[in-house]
Amino acid sequence: MNNGRKTIGGTKKLGTGWIVTIVIAALVLVFGGSYIHYSNSLNSAKQDYEQQQGDLQSALQRRADLIPNLVNSVKGSMSQEKKVFSQIAKARENYSSAAKSGNTKEQANASQQLSGTTSNLINVINERYPKLASNNNVRRLMDQLEGSENRINLARRRYNQAIKTYNNRVVRFPSSAVASMKGLKTQQYFQADEGAQKVPDVDLGE
Repeated sequence: MNNGRKTIGGTKKLGTGWIVTIVIAALVLVFGGSYIHYSNSLNSAKQDYEQQQGDLQSALQRRADLIPNLVNSVKGSMSQEKKVFSQIAKARENYSSAAKSGNTKEQANASQQLSGTTSNLINVINERYPKLASNNNVRRLMDQLEGSENRINLARRRYNQAIKTYNNRVVRFPSSAVASMKGLKTQQYFQADEGAQKVPDVDLGE
C-alpha cells in the first residue's frame, strides 16, 4: 500500500493531491502575510492621523478658549467697536457649531473665519488703542493668541501630511484591496475653501 505515492528508484514521489495542497498552503501564507502587512500599515497610518487630529483639535480649542479672555479684557475700553465684537461673536458661534458637527471642511472654514476676526481685533487694538495694547494682561493674551495661531498652523500641516499618507495607502494597490476589505475610505484634509478667512475689514482710518 503506497497511499497514492509512487516509488521510483527507491525514492517516493508525491502525488498530485499533495502538490496541490502544498501550493494552496504556500498561497495562503503569501496572501495571508501580505494582508497582515498591509492591514498593519493602514492601521498605523490611521492611528497617526487620528493622533494628529487630536493635536489639531487641542490647538483649535486653546485658541477658542483664549478669545473670550481677550474680548472681556478689552471690551470695556472699546465699547464703540461693536462691528469688531459682532464679527468675533459670529465667528465663534460658527466655529462651535462646526466643531460639534464633526465635518472637517466646515470646521476648517470656521477656523479660518475665526482667525480672520481675531486678527482684525488685534489690529484694532494695536492701531487704535496703543495704551490698551501696552497693558500687560492684554499684551499677554494677544501674544498667547498669536502663539496659538502658530500652533494651529503647525498642527494643521502635520495633520494634512498624515492624511496624505493614509489616503495614499487607501487608494494605491495593493493596500487599496485590503482597505476595501476593511471598509476604510479616504479622509478630508483640514483645508478651508478659498476666501474663507476673509471678513469685513475695519476701517482703521475712521
